[in-house]
Amino acid sequence: MVNSSSASKILAFLLIFPAVSGCMEDTVDVEFSLSFSIDNLVGGELQTLQIIGSDRMSVLVPYLLYNPETTYVQNGTVLDFSRAYSSHTIQIIVPPSSEKCIFLMAEYGREEWPVRKTNESWNEWVERGGHLLGFENNIGAKIKPTNSSFHSLQRSNITTSAVEYQFLDVLRLSRDGSSVEEGSLYGTGIVDGLTVFEMMEIIADPDGDFNDLWGPFTEPPLPSYTSALNYFASQMTSYGYDSQIHNYRTSSSPRAENVCGYKTGTLYPDEWLVLGAHLDVAEPGSPPGGGTSVGAHDNKAGVAIVLEAARGLAQFDHRRTIVVCLWSNEENGYDGSDSWIENIPAGVTVTNYLNADAVGTNWPGYYTLVVDCIPNYDDDNLGDQWEMIGLLEWIGTDNHNASEALRLGREIFDTEGYASMKDVDSSDQKRQSISVHDSDRGRSDYERFADQLGVVSVDWGSLTGGSDCYHADCDTLETMIDMMVIDNATGQQSLVQSFDLISWWIFTAAMHLDETPIYDRN
Repeated sequence: MVNSSSASKILAFLLIFPAVSGCMEDTVDVEFSLSFSIDNLVGGELQTLQIIGSDRMSVLVPYLLYNPETTYVQNGTVLDFSRAYSSHTIQIIVPPSSEKCIFLMAEYGREEWPVRKTNESWNEWVERGGHLLGFENNIGAKIKPTNSSFHSLQRSNITTSAVEYQFLDVLRLSRDGSSVEEGSLYGTGIVDGLTVFEMMEIIADPDGDFNDLWGPFTEPPLPSYTSALNYFASQMTSYGYDSQIHNYRTSSSPRAENVCGYKTGTLYPDEWLVLGAHLDVAEPGSPPGGGTSVGAHDNKAGVAIVLEAARGLAQFDHRRTIVVCLWSNEENGYDGSDSWIENIPAGVTVTNYLNADAVGTNWPGYYTLVVDCIPNYDDDNLGDQWEMIGLLEWIGTDNHNASEALRLGREIFDTEGYASMKDVDSSDQKRQSISVHDSDRGRSDYERFADQLGVVSVDWGSLTGGSDCYHADCDTLETMIDMMVIDNATGQQSLVQSFDLISWWIFTAAMHLDETPIYDRN
């Protein structure tokens, strides 16, 4: 915290020297600056930050904040400094692997703000002079009226003028006891990729207790399936969820069994934001690879990532009920998710659905991370779900400085199409890319939520049909590590970074969607 002595020094500095801000331009009448209570923020942690303003001014904070008045996390705010050298104290979560974060400054009472493009970084925005250009009927940030002293923000068409900016350094701590090659750089924070990898070492162990998770096709299920359900239920309970194992009889198989965790929302408990991944793996005889026992990529990785995002979400209160489900029988007709959807309680609305399936062997490796939004109505053109695409690109760009990868992914999707990323192994080109798009190629449980409920749904996935190990015995954690070796990192280091990116992406998307769900406008 800044004490009175420190504040006096800051005041003297500002009186003697010109104010230091991130930009100098004739169009800006006053040169604003900020002083902070700490030299750097810690990436991926909730932490307290005191900010002192040099003048009467307003400041846009474009990051997740904890609002102590509502007890919820919100997507940024605007702080109004009513006089020079006044201060605000906030609790902020900055992206885990950013090197710096930005604060925008303007005249007191500013309600509309220019912001970066969804697939460019703040640094790129500043370098092209985006802060000086202002906006004329373009998408920016606008204050949304609330009953809290912390303004909420909404994306809106705005016309507004230039702003100033100031950066603050961000440093993410490394995990003690692990090396860089093992993924220590991505092993701390509210959620982290190294924890996902450690979960994979347990549930994707070829000699472990979580193999042969087929179907289930028998009554009762194989002991391994029942053990897995109980294990994941206990994990959800330990995070703070009300965990339940749901059993359904179906026409296509003797039984569908899901394990779900529920954290009741305190404002809109009958609106459910759902996260999910399928628990089953391809049984013997499944095309194209003949089936698998372990199923590390498809879909133990999806399970571990969703559980990690759920662990992070459980640390906070939410407006809407958070539901986390691991589905059965995805590989054979979606019996698990279909049965759950058919039994949604009366009066409950699902707002959005976030899915992870066959994921992990992707960026920063040489395979595209495919982030698919549906419903989709025109597969030839991007944009049926532009609101969700924009949100996801916005989050992904900040998460791991992935703006260049997002732009490359957009180019690949536009010029080569969806199949080139999922069904063709192009790793020899060494392209590090992420594609966020809408398409009609949904082949996982998120398709059921979109088709049956009309819910805007998202899937994180990667190479499937183009891999020799798709639905094959070689779908193991060892294979995933081998696939993720790149020129400047070990396979484990890259895989942990991939797990980290996606876990944070799902966690952050859920935080945004808890505050403001995205609905199908078509």
